[in-house]
Amino acid sequence: MPPESDARRGYQPLLEEMFHLYPRLVRGVPTVRIRDGYRKVPFLAHGWYLRCHRGIESLLLLDAAGHAEEASPIRRSVIEHNVALFWLAAEGDKILDTIARGHAHDTEKRGNAVAAAKWTSVDPDEFKKVLLDIDRDTLDAHNDNLLTFAKRLEKYGDKHTQVEYLSEITRTHAGYESAASYVDLNDGTLLMQPRDPIWQIPFSTSHILEALLAVQEIFEPKPWEKELELILERYISVTDAVREQEGLRPIDWTTGELVHAESQGPTKASSEEGDHAKGA
Repeated sequence: MPPESDARRGYQPLLEEMFHLYPRLVRGVPTVRIRDGYRKVPFLAHGWYLRCHRGIESLLLLDAAGHAEEASPIRRSVIEHNVALFWLAAEGDKILDTIARGHAHDTEKRGNAVAAAKWTSVDPDEFKKVLLDIDRDTLDAHNDNLLTFAKRLEKYGDKHTQVEYLSEITRTHAGYESAASYVDLNDGTLLMQPRDPIWQIPFSTSHILEALLAVQEIFEPKPWEKELELILERYISVTDAVREQEGLRPIDWTTGELVHAESQGPTKASSEEGDHAKGA
């Protein structure tokens, strides 16, 4: 955890406030209804939001135990489910055919793998039953490309999410980055703990805020509208302070561009400087 004087500490109360919002909604506070065009997807919205919410809770537990570096698969999952929520918020019930066809494809692959491995602990007829129930050939296949995260990200995410996602992949997959985390790069000393543990509060705050902003779109009236508006204002203020602390140029939040130096024109926030809080 950073010292009290660190600007990043400003994210923590925001995260704590946001953690209470969705559980209260599930208990009926405030009273809302599902919007037209979203009546078939609440189960997806609920499950995908909880993957973000509980994933972030898991991150904080691992962080407290000194295992933030090893939590990269969870961070990757949170990013993927955030983007899925923005897809759902934008398209509503129209995503169901694509999700069903994807489920059929995954079920078929698992069934084939079980058959190839000659497992006897799994009934192969269960896979066949799922495929018959879905009957994927009767469903719209035009958006099957959105079953890949890259295509969802291209359409419903942003360039900063791409940077984050690739960073987590390099930590999750067996490669140079996953090994180098446990080596002192100055002298080659082998370490028993990761070299540069990163405090998980900034990531967690950014992503639960995104998840709440997305999931509220399925409801009418929108829950927490005023609360999230005020939280977003404070979030921006904290992020500005963090960027100043780190010596990064400020962002014009109305345009998403970096505020230009006196001798330069405005510059689009780069992946290094412009990820306003996800990597802060």
